[in-house]
Amino acid sequence: MTMIKIAILVPSFNNENTVNYTLESIQSQGAWLNKISSVYLADDCSSDRTVSLAKTLWMNSIPLNIFPRDKNLGQWENVNQAIDAIKDHVDWFIILHSDDIAKANWLEMMVSRIETCSENIGSICSSWENLMPDGSIVPGEDNPSIPIGVIEGNDASVKGTLLKGCWWHISGCAIRVKAFEDCGVFNPKFSQLGDWEWLLRCLHNGWSVEYIPRTLILYRQSNTSVSSQSFQTHRDIREFMEILPNYINYLKSTELLDIYMKQMKFISRRLIKSLITLNTERFYLACQVLFMLLTSLKKSQQKLNNLKAQNSET
Repeated sequence: MTMIKIAILVPSFNNENTVNYTLESIQSQGAWLNKISSVYLADDCSSDRTVSLAKTLWMNSIPLNIFPRDKNLGQWENVNQAIDAIKDHVDWFIILHSDDIAKANWLEMMVSRIETCSENIGSICSSWENLMPDGSIVPGEDNPSIPIGVIEGNDASVKGTLLKGCWWHISGCAIRVKAFEDCGVFNPKFSQLGDWEWLLRCLHNGWSVEYIPRTLILYRQSNTSVSSQSFQTHRDIREFMEILPNYINYLKSTELLDIYMKQMKFISRRLIKSLITLNTERFYLACQVLFMLLTSLKKSQQKLNNLKAQNSET
């Protein structure tokens, strides 16, 4: 049996306060860490002590290689360049962000699935727990009695992902190099929904995803994270309006309307909150995005009607 080469990729940016927990959690994976060929820290030009601390904290025979950037690339471009540098040397890579924490059984579960999964599996992911700023933990799905699920790479799964949103968590997940090369890199312009957009491409291209119904990582929530900052400017909804039209042929008119209505509920709640908190800038931004949503819905409905008319003619 050919040995499968697996690497761990740790993207980082100004994480001097958390990188120690991340690296310690990796080094605490026991004998399963011996299955890893190398660990890579892809640092996106941190201005703090992230890199120096990582060098000091790493005390394992498995090598820690550091990719230091001479300029800040942004989260997705940093990951893309790191993957490009390692893809010729490994078959799979596992991503763990440098502010998240792997549980003790993380590598055991991920590596055992990598070694036994079918060739059409492009990625393996799991549930997670949210580690809140106050130290409290919001539990995820953690039920050993539920079997590992396979989300097939087909039209039904693309449609389900459009309706549900991104159920695939990039931090803690494993990606097959062949699948990544086939589906393409993470799109840097989608800073908030780049994982959802890549997942849709993965399923659209016929790659299946395994889901482990266990909470294998602690996902750290922060008020300064990309997600938190994106919500303040409603970037997530703006990106949604750019991604969804590429896949509306998978949807019925009623489903398309339901998806847009969910986004309108999100922006309406933020609009009300900005009024309550007297955040006029965010209020005006929310009004603009709400108008954009209505315009986007109208265009998407027209596009879907045109597609249906073309299909009926053929």
